[in-house]
Amino acid sequence: MGTRFEQSALGQVLLTAVMAVLVVCVALWNLPPGRPRDELRPTVGRVLLPLGLDQDWALFAPDPRGFSVGFSARVTLADGTERTWSPPTDGVLLAPYRSYRWQKFDERVRADDFSGLWEPTARWVARQVDGEVRRVVLVRTFRDALRPGTLGPRVERGSYDFYTLDLSADLP
Repeated sequence: MGTRFEQSALGQVLLTAVMAVLVVCVALWNLPPGRPRDELRPTVGRVLLPLGLDQDWALFAPDPRGFSVGFSARVTLADGTERTWSPPTDGVLLAPYRSYRWQKFDERVRADDFSGLWEPTARWVARQVDGEVRRVVLVRTFRDALRPGTLGPRVERGSYDFYTLDLSADLP
């Protein structure tokens, strides 16, 4: 029996070179925003994207955001009452998978870059609420982020109405 590839001199040199290339690519991928990063990302992405190593570590350093953004909908019914609809946060079966998908939807629908989702989302929310819906207002909410290990409610710091769908115009 011969020696394993990773134990041979050639194997160790090649594995070291591959690891060095990966470390450099990850470092280049995480450069601060700007022209060098914008120019290098297409090339570095050819190495990192197929391997799933295209992580952005800005969330953790040097100063993570101290608040979180969410979305809800304020629904006005024909009789003038208001209800609040929020994306589900729990589930009986496959709860983590379900919650993660709603979190991704939440991220997209509240972003200005995805404004094309606002009207269909408001119409969908209107169909989820019992009663004759006259208006749906999509709202961004801002809350303090809790430090790891902290218990207690998150304090809401404000809200912003970012889209209004008036359904009374659709009535005969």
